[in-house]
Amino acid sequence: MRTDIAGFVGMAERGPLPEDFPSGEFDASLVAVKISKWAEYLAIFGGFSEYGYLAYAVRAFFENGGATCYVVRAAVTTSADSSQNAARASFTLPSGAAVAIGTIGSLNGLFECALTLTGTEAAGAGDLLLISGGGVSQVVHVSAMLSNGHLLLAAALHSQLVAGATVSKFPAAFTISAASRGRWANNVRVQITPLDAGTFALRATVDLGPNLPAGEDEYYRSLTLTDCTSYNYAPTVLAAKSNLIRLSLNGTGQINLGADETFNSGVVYLQGGRDGLAAIKLQDFSGGRSDRRGLRLLEDIEEVAILALPDAVFQKPEVLQMPAAASDPCLPPVTAPPDAVANDPTAIAAPLSSQDSVLLQARMIDQCVRLRYRVALIDPPDGQQIEQVQGWAMAQGLVSSPSSRFAALYYPWLDAPDALALDGPFRRIPPSGYVAGVCAQIDLAYGVQRPPANVELQFVVDVEQAISDLQQQGLNLNNVNAIRSFPGRGIRVWGARSLAGPGDEDWRFIHVRRLMSAIEATVQRASRWTVFQSNDRGLRTTLTHSLNVLLESIWARGGLKGTKTADAYYVKCDSTNNPQSVIDQGQLVCEVGIAIAAPMEFLVFEIRQDASGGQVLEH
Repeated sequence: MRTDIAGFVGMAERGPLPEDFPSGEFDASLVAVKISKWAEYLAIFGGFSEYGYLAYAVRAFFENGGATCYVVRAAVTTSADSSQNAARASFTLPSGAAVAIGTIGSLNGLFECALTLTGTEAAGAGDLLLISGGGVSQVVHVSAMLSNGHLLLAAALHSQLVAGATVSKFPAAFTISAASRGRWANNVRVQITPLDAGTFALRATVDLGPNLPAGEDEYYRSLTLTDCTSYNYAPTVLAAKSNLIRLSLNGTGQINLGADETFNSGVVYLQGGRDGLAAIKLQDFSGGRSDRRGLRLLEDIEEVAILALPDAVFQKPEVLQMPAAASDPCLPPVTAPPDAVANDPTAIAAPLSSQDSVLLQARMIDQCVRLRYRVALIDPPDGQQIEQVQGWAMAQGLVSSPSSRFAALYYPWLDAPDALALDGPFRRIPPSGYVAGVCAQIDLAYGVQRPPANVELQFVVDVEQAISDLQQQGLNLNNVNAIRSFPGRGIRVWGARSLAGPGDEDWRFIHVRRLMSAIEATVQRASRWTVFQSNDRGLRTTLTHSLNVLLESIWARGGLKGTKTADAYYVKCDSTNNPQSVIDQGQLVCEVGIAIAAPMEFLVFEIRQDASGGQVLEH
């Protein structure tokens, strides 16, 4: 069983969300995406974001030895107010000239207007409008229909467009949309070049933003919409190959770029992408029993052994200083879209309240307890002094045996290199991503039995708070793991304690919990073959032998203490713990004791197998 795989949940600039998949096709692995290197994260979820720590944490995971993780994006997707939900940017190409359908009856801000019809045809979500008045014209999409009958527009209207402006609607040829929801795609520009015989060339480029992966430029030399069986049928090709865009045929399929001077260059920007972060809440991060979002999705991924939710303690950056990107001289000149943040009212994320933040961390621990084979890495709030953090977990109710033995708390926050330069060259971020990488590094190099500590961290410049030896004594007594800077030795994780409460000393160290979980999982899976077998002496003897072989191999690799196997483990599966009353219930009980920490104390658990599956009981 692998113990090095981490699961992250947080806010990303792009990436799949559960609502992107029809209910009949939905699978957790479509949204909880398996990532094996930083470049994959960039391609799927985008780069660093001013609103959230997820990208920094995943980068820290890989820089510190992590090999595999699962990432789940959190955003508002189920709000009754559709204007608050994350949305996919798009642009509908015209098949002809725009036809007047009415005027603007009233405006509510720059994104919402009422339409007064002068004809029989109305406007709806996805329509492409031409709005003219006050000497200016603007092409804009209808993003959604609001409950009050108003149109939610995909881009902010020009200030000269007021009530009474003429509204015309273009007939549709087809729609190009972003590969995933978010304002990132408001910076995607698409160049269409009609060719002959019903074909066209297409180029998609992300040309704004300092944190985007290099080379986000895609070119398709020949696409068609006339034959869905053709190798170059546009919707099929883009769905299979493009990381940026998709194409849907919702009109005639015949492009008419001369329908309006706006399209003379053949270059358009996608519109209407929204991040859906302004109204983000606890439930968007955690999900629920039947709400398969956020943390709930990781419950369906059996491989995950480490949980990290750095955005549980997200704080808004004090300074937003986004540098402008240079234009691409190889593309025709085109007016850049408005600033992406200003063009998305949902872009600015609000931190969770302190109460919701702790509740989310409690749900992390609860998931670990229920699933048994994973641990939660807890981040304290930013800016806490040493005296504050010592009693923080206890005061917030996160310490309660036996649940808290599945969690570990690390302090302080760390300064990481920041390509966004939001507040100088470094940004202060939570430590959980770094620690997840250290756990993975130790597991892969030595095994889960070794404490994930005394490892120099990478992708870090400094610690938020220097900690002395005397101060660490107080942190140790409160089960807070220090991260310290040592002259000549770098910044190191300098603790491996769990949050195990008073009276739970056997589980004081997090590697004990992780090793025990790994052994329990391995033993449980190794004994599945016993289901539906006759519970007799032969079966119990065979099972005892197979478990002895398994545990001996773990002991030989240094996973258990003791100079001989009798000091390291025992297996009891005979008539004393399988009396007739147990057999009559269709159960097979096997007791296993293992010595993890000196002195040779045995941590004991039972495996109960029956027709409904296996169950682990710790003593």
